[in-house]
Amino acid sequence: MRILDDMAYAAFAAFARLNRALPPATARAMWVGLGQAAGDGLRIRRRTVDRQLAACFPQMPARERARLARGVYRHLALSLAEIVADDPRARPSAVRVEPDWTALDAALSRGCGAIVASAHLGNFELGGRVLAARYRLLDVVKPMRNRRFGDWLERERRRHGIGTVTVDGAAPAVLAHLRSGGVVSLLLDQDAGAGGVRLPFLGREASAWPGAARFSLQTGCPVVPMGILRQPDGGHVLHIGAALSPEGRVADEDGIRSYAAEISAAVESYVRLAPEQWFWVHRRWKEVERGDGRAGA
Repeated sequence: MRILDDMAYAAFAAFARLNRALPPATARAMWVGLGQAAGDGLRIRRRTVDRQLAACFPQMPARERARLARGVYRHLALSLAEIVADDPRARPSAVRVEPDWTALDAALSRGCGAIVASAHLGNFELGGRVLAARYRLLDVVKPMRNRRFGDWLERERRRHGIGTVTVDGAAPAVLAHLRSGGVVSLLLDQDAGAGGVRLPFLGREASAWPGAARFSLQTGCPVVPMGILRQPDGGHVLHIGAALSPEGRVADEDGIRSYAAEISAAVESYVRLAPEQWFWVHRRWKEVERGDGRAGA
């Protein structure tokens, strides 16, 4: 497996070098072609994408779901191209913020930090860069299986001022960062396994990590939902939602689940704006399907 990981990273590094030598439009076309080959030719995780789209959008015509699936791979390819090539349209200064920073600034004005809740949506790595350009950001991340890709991504994050901590054992670092008035970013749309709580997501019950709700209740920090989306012209918009406050909530099991469900629903609303820009290659409903005896590839 290590050999395959090294080969995959070597191929990526070669394309990255080629990317820098090509005109921007040609480089983007190259990455889009690679994305199409991955989805339609090699069908990398395409079975997972198709199965989950069918389960979430059963009323959608099969032809439309196939178009959506192709869009998923195109979007992933474009996101990678933007990060590798330092595309001017994908620089933090070029991202439009809607409506503005008021909700997050107001949350931070309380003096206890703020939690940003988002998803693997749009160019989410760019979203982190936008936040880090304005705030002291700590990003809670899940280690990548391919360590060489993970190391490259970590270097890129640090280059843009993004601090990171891995999800396992993240609590002390997260609490310290919040109590010092910083911003903590959590992506809440990955399967949390047997240790998660069951919440609805895109019309289906899924195992979710309730960390945003727990940290908010423990510290009194508000949660601000966000979502970054690519626009038809190639630009990006960072959508900032209304802050969710822990005040008046009960920190028992039911209270945590209810708060986590509210946070998840706010994040999901951005996914529904552009479903082809969500990370459908991840098996989001794996734990629930396993319990139902329906786990797929």
